[in-house]
Parts: sequence; structure tokens; C-alpha cells
Amino acid sequence: MKRVLSLLLTTALLLSLLPAALAEDPAPISVIPKDQITPTLKGIHHYMLICVDSWAADLTKEGNHTDGLMLVTVDEIAHRVMLTSFIRDMLIQRPDGKYGRINNIVDLMSPKTKTGIDGKAGIPLLIETINTHFDLEIEKFIVVDFKQVENIINAVGGVDITITDREANYLRNYSISSTSTTPSISGGGTYHFSGHAAVIYMRIRKVHTAEYVHADGRVFYDTQDYGRTYRDRVVVSSIAESLKDISYEDALKLLDVIITNTVYTNMSTDDMLSALDLAMEMRGVPVEHIRMPIDNPEGNSPTAENFNKGRLSYLEFAYAGMATKEVNFEMNREALQRFLYDSFVVVDDE
Repeated sequence: MKRVLSLLLTTALLLSLLPAALAEDPAPISVIPKDQITPTLKGIHHYMLICVDSWAADLTKEGNHTDGLMLVTVDEIAHRVMLTSFIRDMLIQRPDGKYGRINNIVDLMSPKTKTGIDGKAGIPLLIETINTHFDLEIEKFIVVDFKQVENIINAVGGVDITITDREANYLRNYSISSTSTTPSISGGGTYHFSGHAAVIYMRIRKVHTAEYVHADGRVFYDTQDYGRTYRDRVVVSSIAESLKDISYEDALKLLDVIITNTVYTNMSTDDMLSALDLAMEMRGVPVEHIRMPIDNPEGNSPTAENFNKGRLSYLEFAYAGMATKEVNFEMNREALQRFLYDSFVVVDDE
């Protein structure tokens, strides 16, 4: 009996020492009703790229986590191409009203059948969640897996990526083929990556990225999932740069590769051709990019008090046994709207 009492007292003491963010429920999440979402401005086109965390995704099976979430926005009037990454562990309100991580929506919100899970039904709900949390009107999406990303990168002839010494050490230790980059990786520098090596680079979490300068002059580097989203944008930007002189005939061939390497999409052939025409029009346009959530404003310490007062962009949060980030959606919606609709905004100056 004494042992049981001692255990209970110890547990109570440990719980009392937990940070407030770990012991409390999350703050209410601000979402916008579907019928109140701001209509997409004329000339702006949104395409959601969704990558399943697998080398061979099968949406009829369980466990499909959509860790790669990137919005490609094209403004044909302002002549801009913009990438917006969404981190995989942000805490959101699902369409069923419950809270959870954004990367689990597809798996959790797909109806169960005798053959497993119809994962396709969860994709539109993921899009709906992004729209209602960030005041967007995304309609078109493409779902891929790691192998398909590899195939697409190989189809464009690979990509040029500048890496740090730490990233070089990580990639060498990962034992990627010595012939998968040109030249073979020996240290920090710029290399030409094959598709497989580029995917491995995009997946790096344990090493921080190269430093980059924000528009306000602050210098940052990204780690963990932030680092992954940054590297994803680097690779997509490199692909865009490599295609600046592509002919329409070669672009059609690449489109066929993309269509072949797609797990699921709601884009018709006409949609794909329209997107291709838009891409051809935007050849050579510098790619701008941003991440949701944005970095916390300078001087705001990451405490629950500052988060609840609306001074933070996000806060690390443990919820339902998961590591998540509690996001200030009002602040991030404003930042995203400025980024998408202020044609002079440059978020990352690398």
C-alpha cells in the first residue's frame, strides 16, 4: 500500500512540473466557415502537391500519412510563382470537429471498407482543412509518393542543389550511391543530384539547413520538419530553374511522366494542359517561397502565455500522445495573404 501511495505521489509531482502547454488542452482553433472563404482573385491559380510518406503508396491500405504538403500558386497577372509549405505536425481541427495533426487527416477521415481504407475520400477533406484554416480556395491537387518524385526529378535530368558540410556528411553516412551526384559528394558545395539522391536530401531532418535571410534582415536556418519543408522548396525551385528553357514538345513529354507518376489527382487532361500552358508562360520567373507557420516574431519567448496573447506564430505542444505545433492561425493567415497578394513581397532571399 505504501508503494502504491508513493507511486501516486511521485506521479502527481511529475505532472505538476510539466510545462503548461503539456498539461492543458489546446487553445480553440480559429477556422473560417467554407461559405466565408475569400474567393481566389482573378489570375491566381492554386495547385496542391501532396506527398505520401512512402516509397510505394497504396491509398487502399492504412497508414498513409501526407507528410509533404506544398501549395504551388501562380499569379499570371503579377507574373509570380509562389511555393507555400505546410508542416506535417501542425495541430488542426479536422472536418469532424476533432483536433489532430494535419498529416493524419487522409488516414483518419477515409471511410473503412472490407478491402481496407478508401484513402481517396480523405484527400478532399485535407484540402478543405487547409482552406478553412488558411482562408484559401484550393481546388486542384496531385498526390505522389517518394518513388514518383524520384522518377519526375530524373525525367527533368536531375537538379542542382547547394549543400552544407553537415548535409554532405549526412548524405555520405546515409550511403547514397557515389554516382547519384555529380561530382561525388566530398563536402559542402553545389552538386547535380539524381532523383533518388534528391529525395534523400529532401528527407533530411537531423541536420539544419543552410542559413538564409528573411525580408526583415533576420538570418535563419531550419531544423527537423522545418528543414524538410525548406529542402522541399529548394528542390522544386531547382526544378523550375532547370526548365526555364524547355520546349513545348519536351514539356508535353514531362507532363506525361507526371501523369504516369501520380497516386491520385482530381485534375482532368484539360486541367493538366492548362497548367502546362501556364507553366510555359512562367518559365524563368524566380520562385518565391514561404512556410506555414512563419517564424515567431523576434523577442517573443515560446511560452503558453505569449501564445494565448497572440504574440507567437506557433508553440510546441503535446496532444493525445503526439508532438504537435499549436498554430496562431490568425497571424499566419495574415502573413500568407500578404505573401500571395503583395506582388513586391520576397520572403526568402537566398
